[in-house]
Amino acid sequence: MILRKLLFVFLLVSTASFAGPRNQFTPRQRRQTLFIHPGMSLKSKTVEFDMSYDLSAPGDTQKISFVALIPQTIPDRQTISGISYSPKPSRIFERDGNRYAEFVFVNPNRHTEIKINVKAELFRYDLMTARTKGEKMPPNDRELAEYLKQERYIEKDHQLIREIADGIEGNTDIDIAKNVYEYVAENLEYAVTWRRGLGAVKALQRGKGDCTEYSDLFVAICRAKNIPARVITGYTVRRDSKPPGHNWVEVYLQGYGWVPFDPTSGEIENVLIRGRAFSRMWPVYIYLSHIRNDDVLGRYGFAAYRYWGDRVRIKDSVEFK
Repeated sequence: MILRKLLFVFLLVSTASFAGPRNQFTPRQRRQTLFIHPGMSLKSKTVEFDMSYDLSAPGDTQKISFVALIPQTIPDRQTISGISYSPKPSRIFERDGNRYAEFVFVNPNRHTEIKINVKAELFRYDLMTARTKGEKMPPNDRELAEYLKQERYIEKDHQLIREIADGIEGNTDIDIAKNVYEYVAENLEYAVTWRRGLGAVKALQRGKGDCTEYSDLFVAICRAKNIPARVITGYTVRRDSKPPGHNWVEVYLQGYGWVPFDPTSGEIENVLIRGRAFSRMWPVYIYLSHIRNDDVLGRYGFAAYRYWGDRVRIKDSVEFK
């Protein structure tokens, strides 16, 4: 079989046979309207949802390999009580703490649908609950070092980020995280930006961004202050019909462990309400990844694909039941 053209988004193994332009599959995150109603428990919420991917191969395509992040049970965050696939994935694997499902189609149909059904219980976990539970098993310095380094989109060593970090003070790491939260809220205006993200520096220079940029800037400043922090990718349960993809952050706080915050929720003029938003995270967050630049997905988010032959198009959707 002759390899006519190979378009790729991610690279699972090293090879010199890849050719063609890059593409991406990254549903763009938008402003979040959290789905909270009077009957919702403030401690947990049970959800069921479908992650659907429509693959269209109208030309002569010999093979498609599609990889998607799938949720897994995370203590204090979420319990996955059931997950089913249609069709059955070629394999399910883990890498660096994330879990993935890979689907391989040889001589694919013109139209193929992948559906992943998930049943989960989401738990409230934030600074307030972390204070009552404390840290269970502290990570070692090597593990934390991964979340102190500079990386793409998180330019913690850039002069501009360093200057901002030098001006942020606090007696404790919680005080510093709170001041970083305030700084991001006051210096970014919410606006949907380029699909893959601007990164911390460009977002700051332009003074705008969406949840991706809010999270990147927050994490970059925390790392510049020598506080381990990471960007989280996942979904939120919302009442509107827009894609629920979202980014938020986790910060390692001494004595408490990894604590989540949502920098986008700080875009509130009322200082009192903003302070509450800093310390409270309702049980509406579905965790998929804690890696900002995921090598499995070619440094994209949610899912990625490659194909052999004519061009393939993919549409995604997430539906809560």
